[in-house]
Amino acid sequence: MPPKKEKAELPAKAEPKTKGEAKPKVQVGTVVDFAGLPDGWWAVEKIYGTGKCAGQTYIRYYSKKHTAVGSVKKAIELWAVEEGKDPVQCLADWENKKKTEQDKAVAERTAKGFVDGELKQEAIDAFQRAYGNLNGATVCSIPGWKGESKWLPTSGQISARYYAPDGTVYSLINQIEAMYGFKLLAGKMDEMPDFEAARNSLTYDAKGKVVNAARRDVSDVFTVVSEKREPKRRKILVLVAEAQHYRETEDLSVVRLLTDDCGARLQELNVPEAEEILEAAPEIQRLLVERGLTWTPELLYVTGARHTRTAGKKLLDATKGIYYDRSAPFNDRPCYQKVVLRDGTKLACTGHHISWSNQLALWKIGHLSEEKAGIAVCRQDKPDPFQLDVVWQIFEPNPDRAQDAEPGAHQDDIS
Repeated sequence: MPPKKEKAELPAKAEPKTKGEAKPKVQVGTVVDFAGLPDGWWAVEKIYGTGKCAGQTYIRYYSKKHTAVGSVKKAIELWAVEEGKDPVQCLADWENKKKTEQDKAVAERTAKGFVDGELKQEAIDAFQRAYGNLNGATVCSIPGWKGESKWLPTSGQISARYYAPDGTVYSLINQIEAMYGFKLLAGKMDEMPDFEAARNSLTYDAKGKVVNAARRDVSDVFTVVSEKREPKRRKILVLVAEAQHYRETEDLSVVRLLTDDCGARLQELNVPEAEEILEAAPEIQRLLVERGLTWTPELLYVTGARHTRTAGKKLLDATKGIYYDRSAPFNDRPCYQKVVLRDGTKLACTGHHISWSNQLALWKIGHLSEEKAGIAVCRQDKPDPFQLDVVWQIFEPNPDRAQDAEPGAHQDDIS
């Protein structure tokens, strides 16, 4: 359950100050329940007001003598010293208690059928050997159980849920079979309902089909709202690209393929894989048409790093490759997407595009979005990228970061 919150601003506990104690300070934040704190300590949830973590919350721990302690372990150590106890033993006791509570929670969820793998399958098999397979209609006929359904507009499907007598919510029938299977394996026969009676009480419609009470009435919302667990926070590197974060590179050029002079142009640029490109281009064009394109797509080639020690090599290699004309313009200019030929017969597209940015007034290689900058940019206004004759620039806020950047997720962050 989410922490119970009190008033937004709470002063430290007002008690007479004795010699050697820290002066009580006002704690701007929210006092929250926090299991495991020693006696005389309390937790305060605060919000970062500035910096990269602005808006996120954090917790600090307080007592009459100490303010803004950063961890529960440190609070226990301070408390143990003040109480004349062994800090190491107190921390060990706390860790053991925490593990016991975690193991108990896992055991409770397992007993209710919320487990995966061999353990769950063993319980399901035990149940089905003794009672056969369950279905939604039978579950709703067991005394104390009920079910309901919700329409999912996105997928166009109906989602059913079942509620046990103790209020536990089940979304899968095999979870219910596992729960009763664990009871069976534990010898708790007094907790097993009469499944035969439940099956005998089933009703059927005019077509002879069994009526599932959970799916009889479909609503837009579930009547019982499950508490959602707070998702795990994931650190994300967000790079804000500015003009000074780009450097000119002679390694990146855009070449129009399937023309009389494209081979000479690739040779002029010292592209080592020129022959492979010239061989792959017509095959890619043919496969694109076979996949349903109603036009013959223009193909471009973006060159990459020419040497293994080229600065920014990983980003240059990420943009390198063949791009095809998507036909649908972006910002009233041609738009090209990177396409890869695999095993000589299969095509795969990546998220890299060559597109015109109205907002920045430049050509870029990266995401097809005005909201993100490009991995590479060319600040020349021409109708088509293969007509550009000024030097491209590669994203490089500093040489170390550019060299360590990996194609994929990191590219998505900046492109």
